[in-house]
Amino acid sequence: MASASINDHPYAESDMTETYDIVVMGSGQNTLGAAAYLAKAGKKVAVLERNDVIGGGAVTLERDAPGFKYDKHSVVHAMAQANPMILNDELGLLSQFGLQYFRPPAMATTVLDDYRTLHHLLDLDAMCDQIAQFSLKDAETYREFVVWGMRILPMVVAGMFTVPLPMSVFLGILEQSEDGRRVIDYMLRSPLQIVNELFESDLLKIHLLRLTSEGFPQFPDDMGTGIAMLMTPAFAHKYGVGMPIGGSGMLATALARCIEHHGGDVITNCEVARVLTSGGRATGVETTDGRQFVARDAVVASIHPHHLDRFVDGIEPDVLARAKRTLPAPFSLVKIDAALDRPLNRKGPDGTEGTDGFGEFVSANTLTEYLQSYDPLRHGRTSLDNPLLSGGAMAMPGRQPEGKALLYVLSFQPYNLADGGPQKWDSIKEQVADRLIERLDHFIPGVKDNILQRTVDSPLDMTRWSPNSMLYGDAGGLGSQFFHLSGYRPTPELSQYAVPGVDRLYLCGPFMHPGGGVFGIGRPTAIRICDDLGINFDKVVAQ
Repeated sequence: MASASINDHPYAESDMTETYDIVVMGSGQNTLGAAAYLAKAGKKVAVLERNDVIGGGAVTLERDAPGFKYDKHSVVHAMAQANPMILNDELGLLSQFGLQYFRPPAMATTVLDDYRTLHHLLDLDAMCDQIAQFSLKDAETYREFVVWGMRILPMVVAGMFTVPLPMSVFLGILEQSEDGRRVIDYMLRSPLQIVNELFESDLLKIHLLRLTSEGFPQFPDDMGTGIAMLMTPAFAHKYGVGMPIGGSGMLATALARCIEHHGGDVITNCEVARVLTSGGRATGVETTDGRQFVARDAVVASIHPHHLDRFVDGIEPDVLARAKRTLPAPFSLVKIDAALDRPLNRKGPDGTEGTDGFGEFVSANTLTEYLQSYDPLRHGRTSLDNPLLSGGAMAMPGRQPEGKALLYVLSFQPYNLADGGPQKWDSIKEQVADRLIERLDHFIPGVKDNILQRTVDSPLDMTRWSPNSMLYGDAGGLGSQFFHLSGYRPTPELSQYAVPGVDRLYLCGPFMHPGGGVFGIGRPTAIRICDDLGINFDKVVAQ
């Protein structure tokens, strides 16, 4: 961070109170984004972060291996490329504050157990040519599906980066056209049902299901999650994907620079204990060390719906009850960061080309075998015999010492283990990582013997990192079922970002619309607050 205020904030020992217009709890990329818009609107903003680094899931860390810089969660920023914050550079992140994207020719690559490979090429013609090598019918159907998806994207995207319409209104609008009715149909179905209706090739089916389950963590046969199958290919071909140069944390760094440029403060090692209220209105926050940050206009908080009553008094009982009924994704993640002694040959033993970057490694050759990979997760058991792996061995400019490489590995695993619960992860995570690396060695030969040092994050570790946002190890905050979408996310009462019963308290995080990952980046929350404060948001972003 360029400014000392990110890590050091001057307090006189006798002064335990600071006053701002907007006080923000948490420095994930969503809350940072909302804070940056409000700072640009002329509000004096303070962002308070419990950790010693900012960014939440979008953070790049030098961990146990010196000189190796790892992305803690997000690596590829896909949906964010359609966000006006990035697309139109509304905050100057690209032009003023140092954010740069590398745009790869492929979003990801799926590799089956027998080394059959499918690259998700962003050029539609090239993608269809690749599919045609194993199915002319699927190539034609894929093109038709994506062209239709890109045609209706404006209808979908229009509601993604702003305050969502009530679900009844949203559905009413969609029902007025054939395209809209088809969108509703997909929203209510499962990704598995959709690919089975459209395609004949198991390779293409597995590839698309793997991509959607990566971005929208749900089982392939979960009804009410089919919108992911529509959005993922269409978004990729329409907007491309981006990998921040220097790591995912560069997004958080750029947002912090924007906030400070406009007079705000980003303060680390500052944990919020409760939201202060008076007369039914949020008036600030109190930290665990007794400091108070007064908010003249609003408090923005990254508080999971299940934890609202831990931080806030005065919320209506029915609102709290429905908030606590929200559901996380049905599985979490184990993550392995490792320092590699050298870049690896990514060709399989038969000479088949593997993946050049972010890969989806599937320990199966048929759709049935692929679906069986999820079976242990349904029962709280680790999936190790045919695990679902993603990531890869990457050599990124400025991210590792000369001649070395990074290993980034994710695997779907349960948070609540049937034998021992989530606490069991502390005693088994290293053994689980050993098994995962052994399986990965099949796809990236030599990786097991090339590791200099590694760090393993279990689902429980992910919750510890962000206990008020990534509850149950769910980096997406909540599941992505129909009842957690748009005007239902997280509940109808909370979907408008304001908290009923506590005026001027606003929620921001992955558990809010439009969802987890690097997606909304706080823009919808900022729009709602600007509306309530009488600020013309369009004028702010046009400056």
